[in-house]
Amino acid sequence: MTSPATPEVRAPEPAPVLLTSLASSVLLDGRGDLALERETRGASIEWGGVYAQLVRLTGPWRIEVAVDHDLYELPATRVDSAASEGRWTSRHRLGRVDLLQEVVAVEDPPGALRRLRFVQAEGPPARVRVLSRFAPYLLPVLVEGVLPTSFHLEKRSEELRVRQHGFALRYSATVLPSQLFVNRSAWDGGHYEGRVDELGSDHEVEVAVGAPTEIRFLLSGGLERDAYRTEEPGLARLDPDALARHAVEAETTWAAAVPEMVLPDAPDLEQGYRLARTALHRLYSAPGDGLVGLVAGYPWYSALWCRDLAWMLPAVVWLGDWEWAERSVASVLRFQSHSEVPILGGEPGELPMQVAPGPLFFYGTSDTTLYYPDLVRRLVRHAGRSDLVPAWGTAVARMIAWGRARADPDTGLVRNGGEAEAISAATGSLARVRYGIDSPDTTIWDSTDRRDHAIDVQVLWYEALGAAAELLADGPEDPRSESLRHSAARVADAIRSRYRWVDAGYLYDSLRAGAPVAKLRPNALRAVSAGLMDAATAREIVRRVAREDLSTPWGVRTLSDRDPGYDPRAYHDGQVWTIATAWAADAALVADERELGRQYLGTIAELIAKEGGLANECYRGDRAEPFDSCFLLGFSVAPFLTVLFERLWGLDVDGRAPGVAVRPKFPSAWRSATLDRLRVGPGHARFDWAPGRLRVRWSGPGPLEVRTEGETATLDAGGEREFALPSLGGSSGTPSLS
Repeated sequence: MTSPATPEVRAPEPAPVLLTSLASSVLLDGRGDLALERETRGASIEWGGVYAQLVRLTGPWRIEVAVDHDLYELPATRVDSAASEGRWTSRHRLGRVDLLQEVVAVEDPPGALRRLRFVQAEGPPARVRVLSRFAPYLLPVLVEGVLPTSFHLEKRSEELRVRQHGFALRYSATVLPSQLFVNRSAWDGGHYEGRVDELGSDHEVEVAVGAPTEIRFLLSGGLERDAYRTEEPGLARLDPDALARHAVEAETTWAAAVPEMVLPDAPDLEQGYRLARTALHRLYSAPGDGLVGLVAGYPWYSALWCRDLAWMLPAVVWLGDWEWAERSVASVLRFQSHSEVPILGGEPGELPMQVAPGPLFFYGTSDTTLYYPDLVRRLVRHAGRSDLVPAWGTAVARMIAWGRARADPDTGLVRNGGEAEAISAATGSLARVRYGIDSPDTTIWDSTDRRDHAIDVQVLWYEALGAAAELLADGPEDPRSESLRHSAARVADAIRSRYRWVDAGYLYDSLRAGAPVAKLRPNALRAVSAGLMDAATAREIVRRVAREDLSTPWGVRTLSDRDPGYDPRAYHDGQVWTIATAWAADAALVADERELGRQYLGTIAELIAKEGGLANECYRGDRAEPFDSCFLLGFSVAPFLTVLFERLWGLDVDGRAPGVAVRPKFPSAWRSATLDRLRVGPGHARFDWAPGRLRVRWSGPGPLEVRTEGETATLDAGGEREFALPSLGGSSGTPSLS
């Protein structure tokens, strides 16, 4: 007789702390050093340190302090710590000396500033020795888990310079080092070429009663050509207090310009909205080379991933930051492939999956390119930027040509799969390099095989064709637009007829060699959100996802736990993903399952609140524990925001008219809701809702057309009007989540 297995229990990981500027970030765990151990691909890996221009400058950056004859490590001496007011601070007791440490992210030069202030309350002056040490990395985060084997070191005047193959860092302190160390051996400066596991510097100061002593460290870098553009290290001109104030002011100014949402009947969603928009803003990045966008996430996706960007930018548009969205799209379109580039996985018309300064870029995904026609359409309509169409329309036409080259001539469905294999084949004779996850397919669930016609990729193809038909139309009879609409209708028919899984009340996950793949995944919800299913089928699909094999109290699994291939720890074959939970909320509200949609939104809001305003990438499928997860992922927060605007409030904006449609889908028990500062064309709108009525106020210089469920009216400049709304309906017998 055997005893039952003991459940696996892991010690909780330290709470991550993230400091950012538009060109840099600092990752730490709040214990005292710039260190952050995080589970990655099943192993515990250190991700702490300094990042700049999407380049990881260092590994963990640790400091030890000797007071008299006693040596102290900062984590062991921490009294308290906090991340606030644009910086991270910690207080330490080092025998008879107290230490206040402050860390801020610096935009120019991109990197991190670390200030140590020593204070002594009584006794004779103390001799304090500060030992700083870190491991150099100097590689873009595009290349995950790779560490160079050789660096070039050079001591110049008051700073240490480190470089390798086009990337570099600079390191300096206000108190000159008494000794430098390479791999824990004393180094007298000059030049060094070779392996570097650790760099260290020793600094000596005296601390007397009533005379606080300060030492500052600056570690900056990124691209070598930018890192060394000036001879002066810049430390003298950098004030940590001013940098922190600037960070707070920038965040406050941005928050004051974006929409405000008040939901008295759902304080959790109201708080979730505020936390999510702040988290999204922290991902803003302008690393150099004219690139603008949002970092995909931290720690191991701290680069501009174009698929992730496509999921984030609709929320940026709803928040009214159209300029940032436009610059982000333009950054991606700069790298659209115009020819075959096998070594990078590029095909004509394809958009990259990743971009970074340098420039560095990779192609080779099944779906990234397909997001952008509809993203361009959204921005053009919402911001009223028809002037973008001539230039961007050409890029959209190339994207459609890329998709048509992959389309099945018999069904019109687009093929996915084989991209990573093609890159491996092209590079096999040149080098042995692993590009991320080895997989025969590169959909959003890229660690599992979903060839040949994954359902969500077909929905993207349908939406891309429809968006292109609108963007490329030259009058109502334009044959090119008609051809695109015909192709979209053909794809829609194929989805309805070929993917219907009647026995399961669902849709097949994919078609392979013409046969359906019977796997229950949340990806099929995208067909509901795209309006491809009739009302009864849409409701059936949404209710099927709500059952406990897919939905958990902490979100939606990537695969039903009844599937033979289910593994609660598998990245895309059983883990819970926040983006899948947002898909469920979106589809539920489209299907008029209002209570269910609200529950899913509440699940996401609760997680964001528990995680201190961050949003994990994914969780185990059997318990609410982050696993192989970024602690902040952009497409864990952005879709939540988009669903609030598009589905809960039921908004559709056309800034060209300008006009706005408002069809709220609030739960039946709600009594009020307010949305203010929604940017519509040249002005802003405010919406005050109560059951049966909606009051709209308009601040724009011209008229605004408002469409509700029951009527259409035009508000004059600065006008206000109340609209009568149908009573709340919604479905009966809506299932609850597990």
